[in-house]
Amino acid sequence: MKDAVFLTSPDLLEQHWEAVAHLIDPAVQRLARGEWTTADLADLVHSGRAIAVLVLEDAVPFLAMVFEFRHYPRRTSLNVMALAGSDLAGAAVSFWPGFVAWAKESGATQIEACAGVAMTRVLQGLGFGHEYNLLRIEV
Repeated sequence: MKDAVFLTSPDLLEQHWEAVAHLIDPAVQRLARGEWTTADLADLVHSGRAIAVLVLEDAVPFLAMVFEFRHYPRRTSLNVMALAGSDLAGAAVSFWPGFVAWAKESGATQIEACAGVAMTRVLQGLGFGHEYNLLRIEV
């Protein structure tokens, strides 16, 4: 049975952050491009600017996500900052529909994510569509 734990209190953070960090750290190191570290995400979660979710199956962590709400002038977006785990296909069936409903109930009008190529394919399977090309130049 899958259970989602939203790390929204100091006790839950203390109890579960290590498992979240363990799951997301390889992806953050590979894909964050210097924008943040796992420690930075921990700080954002501890300060209340971001929320972490840990999904467990039979008490074993298998998926973790860190996200924030972004308030645009005409929309509220749930921005996925980190998402990783061992069974993303299983999570798509068991966790994602309920999470989308929760996001909507929480005021989000859309969910967004910047993702690498492999995660883009996974997210497209969940209904995400291509919106923009992110371009950068170092200054």
